[in-house]
Amino acid sequence: MSKVSVVIQYAGLSLLVTKNDTGEDVTPLKPISDLFGLKWENQRVKVTHNQFFSKYFGICTPLMGGADGQNREQTCILVSRVAAYLMTISPERVRANGNESGANYLEAKLNEWADALHDYEELGIAVKKNNHSSAQLELARINTSLRLIAAKHRTASLVDRKSIESMQGVLAKHIGIPFQADLVEPS
Repeated sequence: MSKVSVVIQYAGLSLLVTKNDTGEDVTPLKPISDLFGLKWENQRVKVTHNQFFSKYFGICTPLMGGADGQNREQTCILVSRVAAYLMTISPERVRANGNESGANYLEAKLNEWADALHDYEELGIAVKKNNHSSAQLELARINTSLRLIAAKHRTASLVDRKSIESMQGVLAKHIGIPFQADLVEPS
């Protein structure tokens, strides 16, 4: 049975994607490693000889076509784990290998993902920020509203909770999002 491969854009990278034996999307690791100027053999050993990494990244070795048209076994990782793999790379190592733009890109992505993970853990939601200042301001307002909700739920005092709820109502009206006060106070 022949396998179909497609190319997708992922975090600014073009990735060749195919399916593993269980039908999950996987992508070759070597082009990602090469993009950042890393020594391929070191990266291959890192993900294949570490039992946790091998399982976590979903390492597999399907036959895939190379640039010369020949099928070769390629070390692949789950597409859903590409960001996690990138988190194992130090921008300083990339910079030391002479890839300043790759290091800057990686550093920006690591910061973006850390902020998103923090927002998800703290607020239960993460929103991708973009470069438009009006959208940034709107996101900041919504983020503030979500932080107020989180603070209210952590506050034991009924008086303080009512005060925070009042601030939520004013902020929601200001940014044009629906707001409904709690109908029942927690016991």
